This record gives sequence, C-alpha cells and structure tokens, in this order.
Amino acid sequence: MTSLNYLLRAFVLLALFVCLSQGCGKSGSPTADPEPFKAAVAQYLEQNNMAMALKQIKAGPTIEGKTATLTASLQHATIPGPAVTWTFRFEQDADGTWNAVSHK
Repeated sequence: MTSLNYLLRAFVLLALFVCLSQGCGKSGSPTADPEPFKAAVAQYLEQNNMAMALKQIKAGPTIEGKTATLTASLQHATIPGPAVTWTFRFEQDADGTWNAVSHK
C-alpha cells in the first residue's frame, strides 16, 4: 500500500509541476503593436472634440477576436496638468484597421 502512496504523490507532484510551468491553463493574450491603437485613440479624441491627448498606456492592448481594450492615461491636449485614466474599446475593420468605439 505504501508503494501506491509513493506513486500517487509522484503523480500529483508531476501534475503540479506541469500545471505551474504552463501557467495553469492561462492563455496569454497576443502581444500587439500599440501604435495602431494610439492612432485610433487620437482619432477618437479628435472626432469627439475632447481636447485630450494620450499620455501613457497603462494596460493593453488586450485583443479578443475582433475587439480589443486598452487602458491609458490622458491629459489636456495643450495645458499641462493632471492626467485621467480611461479604458477604450476597439473594433477591428475588415481591412485590419483598429477603431476606438467607446471609452469609460
């Protein structure tokens, strides 16, 4: 019976090692070039007359199929001052172009 316990422990340790080395089933999001998203944010801000400018990308872009999200800090376009953090949602056109469609 003790040899069965040793085999079971070895199996559990092996499974734990494999799980940890693979990230426990997490799939990392693909690394995306942030430049098309920066351009889409700039266009979105200009089209909506927001007088804001992208200061820094905080998180993302995170792509899920034909949609993506990006969290960024923004500041006034011409007056230096404090920054605010917004999350943008994007949709991808048939030609592969990313467009900012909303923010919160």
